Amino acid sequence: MGCKTGWTRHWVGMAACMALSLAAHGAAAAQEPIRIGLLAPLTGTGGPYGKEEEDAAKAAAAHINAAGGVLGRLLEIVVADDESTPTAGVAAARKLIDVDGVVAIAGVWSSAVSLAVRPVALEKGVALLPVGSADELTEGNTQGLVWRFQTNGKNWGRAFANVAAKDGAKTASILVLQTPFTLSTVKPFTEGFQAQGGQVLDTVYFNPNQPSYRVEVEKIFSKKPDAVFVPSYIPEFSAIVREIYRSGYESKLYTFSHAADSGGKFVQNVGKAAAEGVNHVQATPVGTGQTYQLYLKQTRQPAGTIVTFGANVFDEINVLALSIEKAKSAKAVDFVKQIPNVVNASGPNVHDPVEGLKRIRAGQPFRYAGATADFRFAPNGDQIDLDYGHYRVLDGVSRLVGTTR
Repeated sequence: MGCKTGWTRHWVGMAACMALSLAAHGAAAAQEPIRIGLLAPLTGTGGPYGKEEEDAAKAAAAHINAAGGVLGRLLEIVVADDESTPTAGVAAARKLIDVDGVVAIAGVWSSAVSLAVRPVALEKGVALLPVGSADELTEGNTQGLVWRFQTNGKNWGRAFANVAAKDGAKTASILVLQTPFTLSTVKPFTEGFQAQGGQVLDTVYFNPNQPSYRVEVEKIFSKKPDAVFVPSYIPEFSAIVREIYRSGYESKLYTFSHAADSGGKFVQNVGKAAAEGVNHVQATPVGTGQTYQLYLKQTRQPAGTIVTFGANVFDEINVLALSIEKAKSAKAVDFVKQIPNVVNASGPNVHDPVEGLKRIRAGQPFRYAGATADFRFAPNGDQIDLDYGHYRVLDGVSRLVGTTR
């Protein structure tokens, strides 16, 4: 009987623990979830990047929800397709706000869409966390609602000028896609490169989805510049690289990591031979930091994968969760004030948002160290204190060969 009584007590104890655990989760689940909108380019020009944004947002929310959520409530990601166009983006944003009741909109990829959605977010008092890089996004009165999780165009241009100059280039040309973001990098690249003694030979513009880029490529490469800066996205950049390879041009190419890697898609598009030696730049520590490793683990991607926009969105959801918990409020007017405190504070670096949530509840200091970069925020919502990694495709794999510092 004693043994039976012991087992009875054991199972009663286990049942009580399980009941408490289920009750706690049930309490969180019973409350209205905190809804965060993800406005992603699932179709259109940004189509190659939309799914990585969606996977990242859902993985971040699932990781946080498994540990009890935020303020005792679960996070819910509401996904909408902006179709990579401003008109569709505005319509989708209004639905997210007016129908779905989101407190923030994350993941806005296109600068053109971000600029179109910004007035709607400001009017409705909803936080806007874009990954668009056009400088205008954080200019003017943003009411503290706009926080950019990507480098702005000005800093992108300067970073590329530094990389090309450190690589020994004395002459450079620019082959630029006509979008608000990519165009914003041209002037700072030119000024930065010239300031280091370089000469810019030509600036040639092209449009998305052209049937051919032969004329533009011939105009740029016929003068044999040491370096060619190509602000573009993966579809157009892949087509341009194929044209360059067929023509046998040898100037060094420089572009964004989201155009020349993107989880290996670029090499798949053009082949190892055409991709060999292509240079790309991304704010570090993407690919090496502990938070980035957590991102890869949560999204079930292999170690060494370089995916930038997904990691940007992973940071967005994590910072939103920490800011909401710190503000003790899911109202944007309250939690946006805590966004800079989450990443700018003094204290030990935290790479896992779950640990950060525990520290907030315990009143302990910390700062969130991002997945894409160990960034801090300026008062206008731009990221600052960034270092940029210079990567080169060698034998089909991106290798870190230096930084801008």
